[in-house]
Amino acid sequence: MLYEKIQLEPNEEVLKVVRKHWFIIVSELFGTFLMLLAPFFMIFFIMILPFEFIPDTIHLESHLPLIIYIVSIWSLMALMTGFMIWTHYYLDLWIITDRRIIVIDQVRFFDRQVSSFRLERLQDIRYSIDGLIATFLKFGTIRAQTAGMGENSFKTTGLPDPRELQSIIQKATDARLGIINEHHHTH
Repeated sequence: MLYEKIQLEPNEEVLKVVRKHWFIIVSELFGTFLMLLAPFFMIFFIMILPFEFIPDTIHLESHLPLIIYIVSIWSLMALMTGFMIWTHYYLDLWIITDRRIIVIDQVRFFDRQVSSFRLERLQDIRYSIDGLIATFLKFGTIRAQTAGMGENSFKTTGLPDPRELQSIIQKATDARLGIINEHHHTH
């Protein structure tokens, strides 16, 4: 798995690994699929037009190599877009451990941002589920704010069951603060 490449601290335990909700990738890939089919629909539409709508000066047979070339380039671009969407979906991760939240954001093919947020610095974590589809399929946005140098905040949209994720993070944060406070009292 991709998250196994992340360097964990000694005795750090992974609680949950999360990708965006399946509906996000399906909806994005559906748009790409429609984009892939667009030139074929246009060619079909032109072919079913009655001949009186096509000017006599245009002979489609003579333009066939150009049409094939344009459709090929269009299809290649649509397929590349589909692979880019799948790559983003697969490589974007939230890793929740008993000590921190690690957010991996694949910005472009060769541009990845990895952020790590310590649970003991977490000040506020909120989730929102906006819209009918998101409510029925249980996906939404998580926003978190951390204390520290320069007040950091982070937000990720399209996460599955954000209520459960907030609960896992809150329990891990409470447990982490309990361990730290217990450690400080014994010294």
